[in-house]
Amino acid sequence: MSTPQRIKEAALREFAQYGYEGARLERIARAAGVHTAQIHYYFRNKRGLYEAVQSALKPPSLEEVLVPLQEINKPLPDRLQDFYERFYAVVQELAFREDRLPLMPSLFLSPKPLELPEWVEALKGAQHYGLIRPMPIRFILAQQWGIALLPVWYNEPRDTWEKYYREEAPRLFWESVKRV
Repeated sequence: MSTPQRIKEAALREFAQYGYEGARLERIARAAGVHTAQIHYYFRNKRGLYEAVQSALKPPSLEEVLVPLQEINKPLPDRLQDFYERFYAVVQELAFREDRLPLMPSLFLSPKPLELPEWVEALKGAQHYGLIRPMPIRFILAQQWGIALLPVWYNEPRDTWEKYYREEAPRLFWESVKRV
């Protein structure tokens, strides 16, 4: 791990424990195994370090993840498959590692981002033609969201995530909503 990254990791823990006012550059430097001069070299001051840590914590955008759901010329299964593959890429970007707190951006706490007119209409159309169960659309979206976050919530080994998102998640979704 690079020196700036070690400093940011130590700063994340320090700011989480003591807040901005209580955080001390000396403790951050000691935890990162560097001299305080290196913190000043890379980040100028405590404010610069704090802003660098904050910018690293910004959640990735879900806009790219949602694009496949809006592609009205694609069949529903293909749209869902693409959605889960893109969702996997975003989850991979997040720092879910044992050495720091799991960072669950607020955008992951609700299925509201899935309430796209094109996707909702596609699901309603599938219900109209008897392809999926006649259950409330929000319930279907909540299932889709829950399936997307399952490996994160249950802290599954990361080496299993790719297979899950590419194979199991789409299958689980269709099994849960298709009309039997």
